Amino acid sequence: MINRRDFCSKAIALGVSLPFLSMAESKTWRFRTAGFQYVPLIPSDIAQSTLPIPDGHRVAFGYNYFSLPVGGEGLPLECGNIPAGFEGEAYLRLQVAIDTREEDEVEVYLGKSGRKVGQLSIWYPTGLQLFQSRLDCDPRLLREEGIRLQQSDGKNTMYFVSSLADNGSHLLLVDKNHKTEEKQWIRTLCSDRSLQPFGWTEGTGLDGLQELYVRGKDKRALKAVRSHLDKYLVDDKNLVYVDLWARPRDNTFTNLEAGLPFATIAQHQAHHPSVNLFIDFCKKRVDAGHKFLPDKLSTEGCYTLAYPLTQLGKALKKPELFELALIELEHRIKYLADDKAVYNIGSISKGTVAERQNWGRGFVWFLLGIVRSAEILQNESQFKGHSRIEKLKEAYRYYSKIALSHQRPDHSWGAYLDQPQTGFESSATAGLAAAFAHGHRIGWLSEFSKTDLNNVYQRLLKHVTPDGFLMDVTQHNAGSIDLLQKGTYRVIAQYSLGFMAHIETHL
Repeated sequence: MINRRDFCSKAIALGVSLPFLSMAESKTWRFRTAGFQYVPLIPSDIAQSTLPIPDGHRVAFGYNYFSLPVGGEGLPLECGNIPAGFEGEAYLRLQVAIDTREEDEVEVYLGKSGRKVGQLSIWYPTGLQLFQSRLDCDPRLLREEGIRLQQSDGKNTMYFVSSLADNGSHLLLVDKNHKTEEKQWIRTLCSDRSLQPFGWTEGTGLDGLQELYVRGKDKRALKAVRSHLDKYLVDDKNLVYVDLWARPRDNTFTNLEAGLPFATIAQHQAHHPSVNLFIDFCKKRVDAGHKFLPDKLSTEGCYTLAYPLTQLGKALKKPELFELALIELEHRIKYLADDKAVYNIGSISKGTVAERQNWGRGFVWFLLGIVRSAEILQNESQFKGHSRIEKLKEAYRYYSKIALSHQRPDHSWGAYLDQPQTGFESSATAGLAAAFAHGHRIGWLSEFSKTDLNNVYQRLLKHVTPDGFLMDVTQHNAGSIDLLQKGTYRVIAQYSLGFMAHIETHL
């Protein structure tokens, strides 16, 4: 098994992917807890199942992978580790290693009889995202026959993370008459199974873990934060990562949506050299006279730029970073909101984009970024009682009330807050509740009580898998808005557990 330090040095130098866990080792692990267990998936022909990674890509953390080519006889997988006599339901989980940028369909057949037993719709995934299908057969048949995966109308080879002891593709076996434990999602968040690509997805999870540790006093969360950060800040010099599309981005920072992890890094490794990559990027967005230079804006920047800037300003005692954060917030409030709505994207010169009006997750970035940043700023001596903080408070309260006005009778929100025809959406529901919880705690939103928060929490628990992942999240904006945001397609998204952590610490 390769040493992680060796992998990191070679990854930086060569951009290669090397395995941490051999295929033989992957057969030996087993995970079981009350009510469910994970069973590894083993390709029947390892050599044939590991086609080369496309140029310009790398599997995160040097994880092993298996590939599913277009056409042919598909990919046989062994399921012999299913315990004899198991009674319950079996789910196939595939963890994506590389995004194909397609609307892929994977059909699942029994290995010998060829009977179709499942199907996964894997549309525009991010790296490390999980997709699942219940397998419609007696688990005994899975044990005896194994399964075969087949692409349906695929265009490109698909790549999945191999079964690992703490991550990767697997079979989820749920015991008969199992009842999901309410706090299982916390154990899942506080593990490497909640890892996401370095950027807004991983940053959302990290911010939730940090909340659990700081406000919830949960030592498991601290252990998880350290484990996650160690995957990226591999030593005291290097930041090693691939982006959402599994493209290497080692020791660079170029994407404004990727800044969120630095809010957590600020509280653990504020002097790591990677912090300067982020700060330098942010400084270039404003000239010497504090004039804001970009034209295009998105609500993500409230949470992915302004919030980490305030955390870094506090940790490094650099008030100039507070000023950068305020400029980012003030321009988004001015140009991405009006008297009736918040718009996820727009520009200073051309105005807002109508089809992004009151998009739920975009509204979350806006409110959560404002309240998380403002709580830090209002406690700094230079901003106590300052009119700029009062204006942040006014904006937060005004748009929180708009969001609350669109809450549904079942305590949830839809993918678009003011479009009842768009279905329930977990990340908007959890994220808005998180933003309101912070506002209530600091005295900015008395209208949203702990009872209200608990009602949302209980609603969300209906959408948690037996092993603690949050389902029914709209996919990230990689394809058609009508398909992925206004349509019925929903996914598991590990990052959404970060929002759940904010809720938990305020109940």
